Amino acid sequence: MGQNTSFSVNLAQTIDPGSWTEKTGHDIAGLPRQTFGNDCGIFMLMYTLCIVTGVGFDFQEMDMPLIRKWWCLLLMERFKIEGHGQRFAFWTDEARSLVQGTLQPVYRVPRQSAVSEKVPVHIESVDDRTTEEKRLVDFIVKLQGSEEHLVGVLNGKPSKWLHKVTSSRVPVYLDSEEQQDILFAYLRGVLDRTPTELSFTDEVQFICDVLFPEAIIYALAALRNLSLQEAEQVFLSGPYYHFSEVEEFNRKIDKQLRKEGRSFN
Repeated sequence: MGQNTSFSVNLAQTIDPGSWTEKTGHDIAGLPRQTFGNDCGIFMLMYTLCIVTGVGFDFQEMDMPLIRKWWCLLLMERFKIEGHGQRFAFWTDEARSLVQGTLQPVYRVPRQSAVSEKVPVHIESVDDRTTEEKRLVDFIVKLQGSEEHLVGVLNGKPSKWLHKVTSSRVPVYLDSEEQQDILFAYLRGVLDRTPTELSFTDEVQFICDVLFPEAIIYALAALRNLSLQEAEQVFLSGPYYHFSEVEEFNRKIDKQLRKEGRSFN
């Protein structure tokens, strides 16, 4: 600690020669305390921000998860993460106003709506789809909402997926690999504990090509109040993508192609 203090004093004198007074956290009234060992960096950022802007230490340790997200959003949106660090050498008008105290920082829990407004539409769309996928898988796995239907299929209930011949694999419907894995593990468990006279040579293919669509279609019908035929059309159409996601995808592809000296049509 002595070396760090000496370095800080020398740095301060180099930037602004004069008389400096050393203070610790114990000398500053109302300073939020850190009790966990993994929040040091965020606490230092918030200490510095509050002191420079003069807004007071209006945060607590319980706010750290939200504050981390806010800093990430601030850095990505204000400085554009695509700049690979180049843009961090320059202050934007917003950052300068923040340091000067003319722009109110947003980091407290009651102001969460203000943070949410800064999230790009395509990111919100991904979050919404992730939430919907989790709800779908939870219905199948945790609530076992499709299990009676699946057991019926394994016991001989007619299923178009048993003998469906396609030129490509059956769509998975779920984007999230985590949710895919959770659902696959559950379906394998259903298959293992349910006697069946159905014949198949590849267990994994059977789960993916038969049990996956049967479970998801039945869950879609139940959760969205659809007929099985309507739910099947939703399944075959795949997850809904907001136009902003398509635009963002096209923008990234176009940027990559331009780097390679090509164009995107």
